[in-house]
Amino acid sequence: MPLKERIKFIIVDDESRLRKGIERLILSNGEEWEIVGAYADGLECLQAINKDKLDFDVLFTDVKMPVMSGLELITRLNEQSKVYHSVIISGYDDFDYIQKAMREGTIDYLLKPVDRLELQKCLTRIKTLFKTDVDGIAMNAKNVSIELAKQWILEHLSENLTIERIANQVYMNATYFSEYFKRKTGETVLDYVTKKRMEKALYFLQTTTMKVYEIAEAIGYTDTKYFSKLFKKYYGRLPSQIRNHEMKD
Repeated sequence: MPLKERIKFIIVDDESRLRKGIERLILSNGEEWEIVGAYADGLECLQAINKDKLDFDVLFTDVKMPVMSGLELITRLNEQSKVYHSVIISGYDDFDYIQKAMREGTIDYLLKPVDRLELQKCLTRIKTLFKTDVDGIAMNAKNVSIELAKQWILEHLSENLTIERIANQVYMNATYFSEYFKRKTGETVLDYVTKKRMEKALYFLQTTTMKVYEIAEAIGYTDTKYFSKLFKKYYGRLPSQIRNHEMKD
């Protein structure tokens, strides 16, 4: 999709305040952006696009809305072979919706409440997309997949996490996903999992009265001794020593 003088946006969100806020933030980031429509639900947007033959480049849509969800809107537009890019706005508990949107070609996502800096980063990525070819678009989608994988890992630390299982969540080949994750983050997938588990364990030790074996189970370790050994390797102290230190303080 070649770069035009202005990149045309449609914004869809059932929260009027958020919808208008995103519109203001987009327009405040330069003259290359244009809002051609703003709607309260997916059906209203779809009807306007078809009735008025709206020409747009980017769709910003909330995932969960009454009447017609953002996911259904994207699916319906894709069925009509519309040429556009989509960015979804989501809550922290909407991973399944984000995952489905990725399958429909969504290039990025923003978490509520929408942060000004994150929106600016998103706009920068969109601008880049309009200056690159299909390979560049594919690369951006992979970067989004990595971020989605990280989010999914954080939500499932208590479970048995394998590279294959994580890769399946973002529809990537396990071997390629592992290599790409390492290239983009500088650490292996399993090193990232371990790091986040240790950080969660430290948080539990400092903020709860959970027993060490309960903490181990809560972050995916059935062997308490192995967990303690790994924790000491990570922080230089056993979990019990951290707990005793916190209690003394």
